[in-house]
Amino acid sequence: MRWFGEIGRKAIHLSALSIPVGYYFLDAGLGRAILALLTALSFLIDVVRLNQPRIRTFFFIFFGRLVRDHERHNLLGATYLLLSSLICVHAFPKPIAVAALAFLIVGDSAAALVGRAFGRVRIFDKSLEGSLACLVACLAIGALIPELGWTRTLLGALTATLIELIPVPLDDNLRIPLASGFVMAMTPA
Repeated sequence: MRWFGEIGRKAIHLSALSIPVGYYFLDAGLGRAILALLTALSFLIDVVRLNQPRIRTFFFIFFGRLVRDHERHNLLGATYLLLSSLICVHAFPKPIAVAALAFLIVGDSAAALVGRAFGRVRIFDKSLEGSLACLVACLAIGALIPELGWTRTLLGALTATLIELIPVPLDDNLRIPLASGFVMAMTPA
């Protein structure tokens, strides 16, 4: 993917910070309801896009540069992000859900942008530099959520970084927040 597409994708990815930030400040029930509605709408759009050739063509005329090859015939990353957000807000306490989602959004973006720009040391199909950027970004996010504590922040950030790095054929938007959230939820405060 060309740089324009990756930067555009990460700009959209970073705009998704509105999900954990909004959820942090909203009543939990209202936040869950909004996420359920958005997730259902995203699934509907994906189903129509994948099954209606005219809609698919229209979609790719406007958004084709932002879509990765594997998303052309599968769900979009945005749908996976909304699904993982919905699962996180139901499965974890609010500070952990917010952190896990922010780890995905900020950490994954930092890994991609730094890795593409400065990555030299290859690990799997990623770079050490990108992974370190992910770790630093996740630690910074954790520092902004005092309810987490240092141990949860460190273990959650390390988990998010490792899950972002390893080549598992499950979308990052699902595995990063669910894995890091689970580890933080299992870690004493």
